[in-house]
Amino acid sequence: MKISNLLDKDLKIVEKKKIFFLIPVIIVAVTAIMMLIYGLVLGSPLNLGTDFTGGYSLDVTLGTKLTTENRAEYENQIRNIIEGVKDENGSSYNVKVKGIQQQGTAESAALHIMYKVDAEERIMDEEINPKLQKELASIFKIIPSVVISSSDIVIEYSVPLGVYDSKHEIEELVENELKNKNITVTSAERSSDGMKITVHTSGSITEDVAQSVKSAATIDDRYSGLVSLGSATSASFSAELLWSALAAILASVVLMLVYIAFRFELTSGLSAIIALFHDILIMFCFMAIFRIEINSTFIAALITILGYSINNTIVIFDRIRENKKSEMAKTSTAAFIANKSVGETLLRSVNTTLTTLLTIGMVAILGVRDIKIFALPIIIGLLAGTYSSIFISPPIWASWKDRKKKGLQSGTKEVKKATAAH
Repeated sequence: MKISNLLDKDLKIVEKKKIFFLIPVIIVAVTAIMMLIYGLVLGSPLNLGTDFTGGYSLDVTLGTKLTTENRAEYENQIRNIIEGVKDENGSSYNVKVKGIQQQGTAESAALHIMYKVDAEERIMDEEINPKLQKELASIFKIIPSVVISSSDIVIEYSVPLGVYDSKHEIEELVENELKNKNITVTSAERSSDGMKITVHTSGSITEDVAQSVKSAATIDDRYSGLVSLGSATSASFSAELLWSALAAILASVVLMLVYIAFRFELTSGLSAIIALFHDILIMFCFMAIFRIEINSTFIAALITILGYSINNTIVIFDRIRENKKSEMAKTSTAAFIANKSVGETLLRSVNTTLTTLLTIGMVAILGVRDIKIFALPIIIGLLAGTYSSIFISPPIWASWKDRKKKGLQSGTKEVKKATAAH
């Protein structure tokens, strides 16, 4: 069937409103069941980030060692180290990693880890955090290959040194080690790619000396400075952030209601706001069912979708307003006007959504993990917003209008009967 033929038909959207209203109700019911299961099995119905639950953070600067291919491997290694940290008696501190995000690229590439633990501030400062820094330093252990060439020593690494040795400490460590062996260093040079150090000496190099140089040139916990502690987010701050986010969303919704009521009518405004709450609810359900972390990024996605969804709805209500001024409106029901208006704007709504989905879909596919976390709820919000602007707000508006019209007609008949009786 051609799209043009479909648009010429009476879509009967208002008449089928019970079906369209039932779909989000089913989604909400499934979400409630899943949250109950998660609460019983995992101990928490939602996967809330440290933005809302409070917690701690640290940064592990990996530099050029971090690539797209090995990121998951590093994340698992870091997660196991942090969650496996123990006290002097071998008892676990029960540290839980809440999220890992990549920051920076190339030599400044780092992983930002957010974690939570129920412990006193003194224990965090004196025991847990120092242990975490020491344990995580093991990630940076890089053992080079050492080759003897006459009186020269060639030290080669598997990755560019970059942030691991920005001050050229390795040359100094090697020189001190050779001095201990009574061998004088005449010069040392580092290759342009930062992966090879050539040390020229005035003495003979034995295999034992080479092994000592290898130990001195090994990158290990001396570079633990690449593990830096971040800030602590208190529970009170998290609660304040949550209320601020809710206040921002509520303020946006109220202002939209005022704008739509002023531009169109109050009934249109209320219908649009109900559709917006539908979009927020569906996005929340998606995050809850698939256990995606809910943090400040999700709030940003919510506000983005509010603006997009209300734009789609306004387009339809603008068409409804124009159709109400036509001659057919005098003999037509609100349901007929709503159906006709949706049909006239359906192609525009679908095309706008598809083009936007294409863009955000590419971001979700090609972007890094942190961008995907933002893109996924946006995609769900786009679909929910398109659905509500077509199948939720117009039927609600039409139902209210027709019910009001029937009430007025019924009241008029009663008045006429009473007048005739007198």
